[in-house]
Amino acid sequence: MKNQKKAIVLGLTASMLMPVCFNGGTAEAAAADMDVAAMQAEINDLTARLTDLENSLAAAKEKQEAAKSEKKAKKEAPTLKWSGSTKSGYMYDEKKTGKIKAEAKILATTVVDKTYDVGLGLKFKSTSSEPNNGKYSSEKNKVKLEQAYVGRSFGPVYVKAGVQTVSLGEGLWLSKSSVNQFTANYKMTPRDTLYAGYGRDSQDYLVNDTNDDNPPARTRLLKFAQYQHDFSKDAYAGLYFGTQQPERYLGVYGSTPIVGKFGISAEYVRNTNKEKPGFSDVDNGYGYKYFGANKNTQGYVISLNYGKAKKKGTWDIIGQYLNIDQNLFMDDSYTDWDDYITADGFKGFGLIMDYATSDHTKLSLLRYWAHTNPDGDNLKGGTGSSLEKSPHYSTYLKFTTKF
Repeated sequence: MKNQKKAIVLGLTASMLMPVCFNGGTAEAAAADMDVAAMQAEINDLTARLTDLENSLAAAKEKQEAAKSEKKAKKEAPTLKWSGSTKSGYMYDEKKTGKIKAEAKILATTVVDKTYDVGLGLKFKSTSSEPNNGKYSSEKNKVKLEQAYVGRSFGPVYVKAGVQTVSLGEGLWLSKSSVNQFTANYKMTPRDTLYAGYGRDSQDYLVNDTNDDNPPARTRLLKFAQYQHDFSKDAYAGLYFGTQQPERYLGVYGSTPIVGKFGISAEYVRNTNKEKPGFSDVDNGYGYKYFGANKNTQGYVISLNYGKAKKKGTWDIIGQYLNIDQNLFMDDSYTDWDDYITADGFKGFGLIMDYATSDHTKLSLLRYWAHTNPDGDNLKGGTGSSLEKSPHYSTYLKFTTKF
């Protein structure tokens, strides 16, 4: 740096001397005429100015590097992304009882060290039933851990561990949040996917109805594997198998456009566990109230749809037929039709109409005409009377939002 400074000063000095040397004759005569002291002062002033410029440049560079480091740190810091949904509506069923239902989900996700996905969320649920046959109305307010997981990608494989949402096929057997699982999603090809999970089924509510005398829910082993092939954006087919202790399930499903805005989807599931356990709080805390048939149970759903209610002003209409055996599912809270299907079975038709009031809100009307689907060989407690067929219909008007 000193040599560079010296060279700059000498260059400036030479540029000042050159005109004098060429215009005044000899160099000795020019030097005699010049004021040496003034020249030295000029050199000292230039040196000081150059030093100030170098110091200013160094300070500017230091400030620039600090700003870059701060910007990089902010960019790499984890940023929370909030999302959620709300659902509120009114349901009227075959018991001539109205229910006011409300639900809200608050979810947060972030990425840590550009490597790990982290998610956390809660679900708040409230149900108020109107008085019926002289009985008082009931109130249920619940809070549940919706998700609490960490995930990471390893090339084409994405793994996730913790409380999360799992869904298979069209959701006839399994479409559930708050499930404590280790899952892996392997993108075999752009059109083929393998999805597998192992862990426990849904956890109990963090806050439950104070009038509920039932003990906390006991989780069961839940494991599954699913393969899906995508024929196009809207056409796919797949199969899965899994266990929800002690039940064993095998299912196939698919969906495809037909013509224009018409499409069709379907799912079939079979429970291959023939020995249905009876309910006992002492032994295991789960089981069936009616059992004894000792046979495979099965069920299927077929849906015919027109349109899609996604953007503001769009709408759809869906017609469904369901045929679900008694004791296909021990717990009806895992199916996507949890408002309708129970262990008593379900057989009938449904009609769904959706209208998108905005890009993130939707008004829906759901109407089902059905009845239970009992098996005469299943007896109450294994020795009592069989379940009688009874009507099962409902009308549900709801408004949902997503944010």
